[in-house]
Amino acid sequence: MRDLIATKSMTYATRRLLPGDEFQANNRDARTLVAIKKAKEKRIPGQVDAPPATVAQKVKKTNPMDHDKDGAAGGSRAPEGDKDALNRLRADYAEVLGKRPFSGWDVAELQRRIDEALAS
Repeated sequence: MRDLIATKSMTYATRRLLPGDEFQANNRDARTLVAIKKAKEKRIPGQVDAPPATVAQKVKKTNPMDHDKDGAAGGSRAPEGDKDALNRLRADYAEVLGKRPFSGWDVAELQRRIDEALAS
């Protein structure tokens, strides 16, 4: 037998139940009543075991939305490599092609595109 709490008015085992009423049902009926959302499991606080160590360790990691690793959510990752070289190549790209480069390109990609433009 499992302890349940009615979530909707219903009749079960000749009893008229209102939302919030507690009752017991056999395992088969309990699964069905929970599945059709007429009842929910009665939970007793403190009966949940602690998570395994591997799960707890994953939860304690930094926020997955902290892209720049400053402890707060949001931000963007800094491009890899020398920032001065990247800024120089962006200026060269704008001068050679007459438009601004895509900000996600790294030094190698910018250099490749400038070389292609100069070759043609």
